[in-house]
This record gives sequence, C-alpha cells and structure tokens, in this order.
Amino acid sequence: MPVRIYEISRKLGLENKFVLAKAKELGIPGAKVPSSILDKITADYFEDELRSILASAYSRGLQHFGLGNFKAFAGTQSIPVRPLTLIFGANSSGKSSIIHGLLLAREAVETGKADIWRTALGGDSLDLGGFRQYVHRRDASLRVELAAGLAADTLRGVAGRHWGSAKRLKVMLTVGMPLDDVGRPKPGELPRLVSYEVEADGRSVLRLSRRPEATMQLDRLDEAFLQPLVSAILADHTTAAGVEAGNKQGAVRSAVDNLIPNLRFTCQRLLPSQLLGEDIAAGRAAQLYPVGKASRTEDLVNAARLFVPRAIADLVRSINAALQTQLERLVYLGPLRSFPPRHLAFSEDTGPNWYAGGGYAWDVVRREPKVRAAVNEWLGSSRLQTRYEVGIRSLGSMEEMEQPLAEAIEGLPIEVVEAGYRPGHDSTGREHDGELPVYGVKNPQAEAERVLKLLRDRVGEKYDELVLMDLRTNTPVTHRDVGIGVSQVLPVLVHAYADKERIVAIEQPEIHLHPALQAELGDLFIESALGERKNTFLLETHSEHLILRILRRVRETTEKRLPPGATPVGVEDVSVLFVEPTDKGSIVRQMTVTPDGDFAEPWPGGFFAERLKDLP
Repeated sequence: MPVRIYEISRKLGLENKFVLAKAKELGIPGAKVPSSILDKITADYFEDELRSILASAYSRGLQHFGLGNFKAFAGTQSIPVRPLTLIFGANSSGKSSIIHGLLLAREAVETGKADIWRTALGGDSLDLGGFRQYVHRRDASLRVELAAGLAADTLRGVAGRHWGSAKRLKVMLTVGMPLDDVGRPKPGELPRLVSYEVEADGRSVLRLSRRPEATMQLDRLDEAFLQPLVSAILADHTTAAGVEAGNKQGAVRSAVDNLIPNLRFTCQRLLPSQLLGEDIAAGRAAQLYPVGKASRTEDLVNAARLFVPRAIADLVRSINAALQTQLERLVYLGPLRSFPPRHLAFSEDTGPNWYAGGGYAWDVVRREPKVRAAVNEWLGSSRLQTRYEVGIRSLGSMEEMEQPLAEAIEGLPIEVVEAGYRPGHDSTGREHDGELPVYGVKNPQAEAERVLKLLRDRVGEKYDELVLMDLRTNTPVTHRDVGIGVSQVLPVLVHAYADKERIVAIEQPEIHLHPALQAELGDLFIESALGERKNTFLLETHSEHLILRILRRVRETTEKRLPPGATPVGVEDVSVLFVEPTDKGSIVRQMTVTPDGDFAEPWPGGFFAERLKDLP
C-alpha cells in the first residue's frame, strides 16, 4: 500500500520539512513535497532510518520511569534513570519488577496489547501472566500506571516548539479493565488505555480520558499553552497580521474553548493517534486562510476551528513519537543465560529466548571481529584469568574440497631433498651398489599455506564456527565445554561492547562470577555508558563489589587520580536504588551518592551489613 511523506511525518511527530530534508540526504528521489507517495518498501526503509536518527539524537532521552499498581508496587514509584542505574533489594522485594515494567510498556505500546504473558524482548525469561496476574495484588479493578520522564529535546514539531524549553516532561499512561457500575471488571473484556496525561515542569498540560465508545476525549489543555498556540497558528495559517485584543480575540478563544471538549482521538495500538473529524487535508503544506476586513472575526474563528485541532493532534503524535523512540532503545538480558547449540554455524534455531537468554551474543562474537577482540581482551589473564581465547574455525564441505585438493596435491613441487650415495666404497672401505636420491617437498610449511589458500579461494560454501582456545593446552573447545562463569558473563560483555546508545536492562550481571570479576564489571559498565558507546544501564544486582568499584571511580574522579585508561564518572552519572517491601507495597528509595564515593545515608535495613557480622 503506498505511503505519503506526510503520513511518516505524523507517525514520528516530525515536521514535513525535516522529513523531506532527510529524504534528500538519503537519496530518495520520490520525496519532493509532503504529499509525495512512496512504495511500501521504500517507506519502511525511510521510517527505519528516521527512527535510527532520532534514537541517536535522544541517547539520554529517558530520565525517569514510573510504575504504579504493578506487581509489588502499589503507589506510583519514580525510578530515576542515569547512565549507570543500579537496583538493589532483598529477594522478592520487587526490584526485578522495575525492569519488567519497562518491558511491559514497550510491548504494550508496540503491539497495543496490555494483557501480556510474554514479551518479544523477555522471551522465556519473563512470564507476566496477563493483566490479572501482574496488576498489584491481582486486583483487576485497579489501574496500572506507567510513566516516562523525557528530556524536552526529544520533542519535535508543535510539542518541540512550545515545550522544548521545559526542564521536565512527563508522559503518564493508565491501563485498566473496563468496569461495571459497581466498579467490578466486566467479564470477557480486555485491559486498555484509560487515561493519557502530559506534564511539563510538574504542571498538567494535556489530558485525555477514555469514553464508552472507545475513544479518548481531550479533557484538558493548559491555558498557558493554549493561548500562545492559538496565536501562533493564526499567525502561520491566516492572512491576518494578528489578533487584536478585545472582541475578536475573545471570540476566537471562545470558539476554541467550545471546540476542545468535542475533540476525540482513536487509538493506534495503545496510544491515541488519529483525531476524529479532522477535516483538513492531512499532508497539505502550511496554507493561508483568507481573512477579510468585513468578516474578520468570523474568518478568524473559522481558521481557529480548522487549524487548532490539527495542531493538537500533531502535539499528541509528537509526544507519542518521543515516547516510542525511547522504548525502542530498550534491550534486555535475563538472569539465567542459556547455552546456544554446540555448532552455531549450522544452527537456525533462534527461539523465543534467543535475546533474553543471551544465545544471540555468541553469534555476535562469531560474526563481529571487533566485538570478539574486545571480549578476548576482557577474558585475558589480566582480568578473567581463564586462559581462554575466542576464535573462529572455518569449516567447508568435503565434496567441494575434493577437486581443488586433488589439483593442489598434483601441483606440489617434488624435488631432491637429500642426495643419494654414488656406487663405490664407503668410508669403511666396504662396497655397495649405491642409493637413490631422496625426493620430497623442500618447504612443506610454504606449500601447506599455498594449499590452504587455494582451498579458501575455491571452496564457496564455508562456515565460520566459534571456538574457544584453551591457551594452557592449545586445545580448541566449544562454549559448552567451559565453566559456567564464562557462559554467563559473555552475553554481558557483548551488550557492553556491541550495543550503542541503548537502554540495556540486565538482571544479575554478576551471576557465577567471583568477587574480583564482579568489581571488574563496574569498569566495563562505566566505559560502555560514559565512553563512546553511550549506553544507559539498568542493572538489577546483589553485588556489593560492583557498586564499590563504581563508588571508587567516583571518588577517584573527584580527586583527579583515576588510573590510566579509566573513564571518569561523576555523581550525576549514577543512580543507586533500593527497593524495600512494606505492608502497603514496595517502595523505591534513591541512595544519594556523594562526590567522595560514599552514600549520604546508611543502607535501609542494614543491607550489605551481613559481612560485618562475620568479621572478628
């Protein structure tokens, strides 16, 4: 189905001129004006490229995340997100629920389904069990709250122009079951979006709520935002020089105020998107509405009725695009990493747990030389001390090898390598008949290399197989033949070395690693988050050694005595969270990190104090 340029602009919350400029940069000849039509393949490619550009620009766009009535959480909890976000807490306190809530938000926004068991990212590592299972205390009459704090520079279009200067922007979604007159869930109904609200600097600026006919009605548009919006729209889209104070301005505002309660959206997947009754040609360039002297007030009112709804719809789509862009940056690694098949080169079984279980990481190491080199450096004797090195062994078909191998053998230069004795007497005086010269290959090493090169050049069907070389015995082994610590940490290494500008959520990155290596993970995450890769990490962990290494680097950064090669890290880069269960539901406490690499207050409940009990 053909796609118009303005449809892509609206979907991503971008201005037409920005989209057209990017189309020109990418060499898409059909994109000349907003109404230009692209075939679906070109449109899908173009949309993917635009999303990639946005994701790169918004590498720190998610500033906090909120969860309410989800699993262990009752009241909405705010989770500050920093490049290094570490989540601690006792077992079953709800710390994993923070990551699970993000996975739920991404899946629901992407698919429109809130009654979720498994997510695409979570695979077999996460089973949410559906709405009635993950809602707090399994009370299906409650509303699950999902919120995201976004950097203002993630907004484009109308939202970017009017809210780009805001210091804090928050999008809040409420999801719940349809309820009957006494507040009980209606049988056979599915959960859906109940309310949609946007705050700027703590002030509610826009709110939509669900109506019985499955639409989302605009309940509120902030007065401080509405007046400048109307003035800007009339200035851009009419021939009037301005709207004078007095009757004309009052008439325009009255028309807009009467219009707003009648504006309703339909939902595309989970989020509101299309404005009902939008009677303006969607992709038409900024057109001027003629305003006559004799009918000035009437013309201004009609122009406002025509253009203000479109601007509000563009506003909502711009916010949605910013939210979706951040959620699409999320990747996930579960707490128990799986073993991929022994022979990766011949395996086509990626399975539902391919990503969450870390199986794909081994394939990344197999295919990406730079990632493989970085992993080998970490696996080396100075850190992991396993004496293993990841390498590639090229495999080929025996049938394809027969002919080139025969030709190579026939082409071996057979020469005299040792001269025989001539007939006569030897040094002892005894007679003999003499011996023939000894023939062979004078330089076997060079010829072997020539034969191998010929085979590589002639064998078309080759497979690169991943092997681990045991450097102590020079023995090649597979990933299934080494200790479990290596198998569990390698996917973590791949996320750190291969991901870029991603939100990387990992449960128990330190699992099956001894304490020294848990500390080394601290440096790994610092470099990946604050170096050139600019990833954002959400780490659910029990490791005291991991946080101590990060605190040490904060202290060394403050004192300007970082070891050579270490990446600086400041208190603004670290968010340490403690999840504490209470009778009313778990709460999230932020542990303030000080510049000297310590905490401003003690751990709640004496967490990490167990080691003190065992000291003499």
